[in-house]
Amino acid sequence: MTAARSTSFARFIAMAIAAVLTACAEPGVTEHVQADHALGATGTSSLHADRTLAEQGHAPPGSQLDADRRAAEQAAKPVLRRARSSWVGSVSVPMGSGERLPSIFTEPVKLNFDDAATGGKVSLRTMADRITAVTGVPVRLKADVFGAADAASRPVTPLPSAIPNLPTLPARPPGGAEGVSLPAAPVASPRDTSVSAVAMRWSGSLEGYLDLVTDQLSLSWEYRDGVVVIERCRTEFFEIAALESETDYHLGLSGADQANATSSGNGGGGTNSTASSSNEVNEHGKSNVIGSILAAIGQIIKDVPGSSVVRSDGSGRIAVTSSKETLSKVRDFLRVENESLLRQAQVQFDVYSVTRNESDERGIEWTAVLSALGGAYTGSYGSPTTLASATAANIGFSILTPTQSGVTNYATTHFGGSNAILKLLSEFGVSTQHREVSLLALNRTWDRKSSLGGRAYVSATIPGAASTTGVGAPGLVTSTVTTGDRYLAQPFILDNNTVVLKFGIGLSSLVNLVNFTSGTGSSQQTVQTPETTAINDQSTVALKAGQILVITGLSRLVSSDDRRALTDDAPIGLGGSKTQSRMREDFVIFVRPTIL
Repeated sequence: MTAARSTSFARFIAMAIAAVLTACAEPGVTEHVQADHALGATGTSSLHADRTLAEQGHAPPGSQLDADRRAAEQAAKPVLRRARSSWVGSVSVPMGSGERLPSIFTEPVKLNFDDAATGGKVSLRTMADRITAVTGVPVRLKADVFGAADAASRPVTPLPSAIPNLPTLPARPPGGAEGVSLPAAPVASPRDTSVSAVAMRWSGSLEGYLDLVTDQLSLSWEYRDGVVVIERCRTEFFEIAALESETDYHLGLSGADQANATSSGNGGGGTNSTASSSNEVNEHGKSNVIGSILAAIGQIIKDVPGSSVVRSDGSGRIAVTSSKETLSKVRDFLRVENESLLRQAQVQFDVYSVTRNESDERGIEWTAVLSALGGAYTGSYGSPTTLASATAANIGFSILTPTQSGVTNYATTHFGGSNAILKLLSEFGVSTQHREVSLLALNRTWDRKSSLGGRAYVSATIPGAASTTGVGAPGLVTSTVTTGDRYLAQPFILDNNTVVLKFGIGLSSLVNLVNFTSGTGSSQQTVQTPETTAINDQSTVALKAGQILVITGLSRLVSSDDRRALTDDAPIGLGGSKTQSRMREDFVIFVRPTIL
């Protein structure tokens, strides 16, 4: 017998060794899968030659690394910066139409048209005719030149019948190099200049002379299409760095507390007292960037006759027609506005929440079989359905029947087949959650993010229609409760890099759906009411770029105590259960704006 067992054991060892050697000699599933992966990577290596976008950009704009770098720079911004090389301007200025002014307008000349009858002054039209005769370049006067108040207050000087002899234009100034303009020496005072009285005493270039005359008369001149055009109102085109939209937002917080108290004396009388308080804060805002800018431009140009502003919906450009001086104001205004509108900020939210859960569940389930009660009676007893969860521990006790136990006594005869189950559970847990949200918004615009979920429930019932055969089944009305996380922010970046930040945070969750039942039998109806908890924070703060705002004191507490027994006063030991739970969640929120 011992030899047979030893032989069997030796065979088993031999088979095990053979199986191990076979497994080592032949590749398994893991080796096959790894070989397939290697083959696929080799075959598609050319497709993955380029790095991904995340790998190509070490810290692309909007990433966490880029935000940390900008926050470090902006929080400790240098007061003085040294440069070892020349600075290059960052703003491009257009050079105009590109047409080149004839060289005769840049060469030095002398104008000395002396007319004793007019005190050495001529009308603007006469001046244009004389310059045309001297240079051979047509000088055009637009109609709006004579439409101003100056033309209405002063009569226009009629054109002379004969133009006096024009002086010759020297090729180079005496005693100077060619192309060097002599300093201007106007004789007439600007206040004595009008479209009907222009002094033609000048030493310098014709370009400088046209600048002087047009500046004195609030006019402008431009060389285009081979013609010198003198005009009071000119048209320039601008772009507004904003999309056509109208923003309307509402922010609000509301709450109410109410308490009722009843007291009674020995005489049976009673008094009722009620205390209540409520608070409500609502904020409303409306903005239209393009509409407000157009209105501001309209205020700038309103005092100049013939001015207008028109916007093209196709390209978004605006055309402003006004005087040279007013267009300069419009140009400066739009430059500052576009610089402000194109600034953008990244607002980061770091939400930390610590949740502590405590629960206690206990109950007892009786299943009693009462046999031979008085010889001719039997009975049974069952406990209410337990409230304890399926994860609770079960401790069971049973009384066997005489047949099962082989013992015949009072307990087995009368209570055989009965059992009792104890359900016990005590639970404790702590969890920490971190939510990181990044919002990116242009200056004075809103950015919004949300992570929401919906839950359907029966909110109402509709009685069934009655007929000759009875009452039909009731109808159901369903609703949806939406909970989750909501974030919104609007940065206002000032010139000193201070960020006036308006933001709102809403964190809500569904606690329970409570059932309410009315009626019995076929007329029984049940509706549900959701129980939710929410944390809201809305504020307007001023932060330097890179500074961190810490929000504390936000927490929520949910406690429940459920009991199920035979009657209101019946002890749990007769059959029943109870559950108690408590959840507390504390929040710490960090907010940090940085400027891109």
